[in-house]
Amino acid sequence: MEVDGARVLAFRLAGHGLADPGGDPRAALGGWAVQDSPPGAAETALLARAGALEPGWLDRALHADRSAVALYNARTATAVLPARDAAAYGTALIPHDDRGLKAIVGPALPGRAEGFAEPVALAVDAVSDALDGVTLSRDDLHEALRRRLPADLLPWCPGCESHHARRNLLVMASLHGRLCLAGRAGRQPAFARTDQWIGWDAPPREAARGELARRYLASYGPSTPGQLAQWAGLAPQHARALWALVAGELAEVAVDGADRAWLLERDLPRLADPPPARGVRLVGPGDPLLLGRDRERLLGDPALRKRLWKALPTTGLVLADGKPVALWSARKQGRRLAVTVDAFAPAPREAIAAAAERLAPLRGCAGAAVSFA
Repeated sequence: MEVDGARVLAFRLAGHGLADPGGDPRAALGGWAVQDSPPGAAETALLARAGALEPGWLDRALHADRSAVALYNARTATAVLPARDAAAYGTALIPHDDRGLKAIVGPALPGRAEGFAEPVALAVDAVSDALDGVTLSRDDLHEALRRRLPADLLPWCPGCESHHARRNLLVMASLHGRLCLAGRAGRQPAFARTDQWIGWDAPPREAARGELARRYLASYGPSTPGQLAQWAGLAPQHARALWALVAGELAEVAVDGADRAWLLERDLPRLADPPPARGVRLVGPGDPLLLGRDRERLLGDPALRKRLWKALPTTGLVLADGKPVALWSARKQGRRLAVTVDAFAPAPREAIAAAAERLAPLRGCAGAAVSFA
């Protein structure tokens, strides 16, 4: 099958729930791509997909009815998932060999070139013991781990001015169902054991891995194993193992007559005739759409890509009827949300202002003030 880049973008917008939003925000979480990094990203992403979101909805889902859960993923970002899917998601991301472990925990163990299984096991057991039956603040968790881990797993952190386990090791505890975010403890995040917070019934590894590949392709296809590895934060051979589990379900697609990529065969009709996107969406920093690795598919201009994808993301993208038309950023000014829009294509100002007004209550503001650069 041959398609052009415009059709690929339309397919992805539909896969991300951005073509014609208005459904249950839980459906958006089911893509396994919503993250809350930077903080607030998850609510902005759900609003863009649901059309309307009651303030406090996500907090209630995470902490009151616990139908959703937040945990660290392999890229050390905070993933927000349906609680029922968390064990499958975590299991799919657990490496099965030393190279796979190094890709995730290598930065937490400076100077170590191999033999990552033992320190990972120590860290997971220590987190599991420290959080058994309790919820701890970040500082209290680090203090508990200092009593349970050897010195070589507690490198010095100049920013904190203390020795503590780095987040990459906490990631492995998350993937094993032993650590999730459980609200706030003052100004710090609080942590609990996921298996005690929501339960943890891990499926067989191959079933979980295949499901992760399918959900990825449903939103980011046509794609490649290399792009899957970068999106998930996995070693290339780990991503290829996931890919191999669905290889019999894939069809090859040529994009713009050149690029070879693959898509689930069941999704070929949607790629051939994707639903049209309507309306304005404020796609925020950290949005799942922006996590795709072939960024030129979304923005062709290298200068715009440099502004949108920064190391510390603060800028989002405005979509109008499925087309990128502007960059945007927001900050609180008292009770108003100050939104700055920098258009690079014709942009519907009134519709953008209306979208900003819907966002304002989620940021604790009474309304929005939109300015166009």
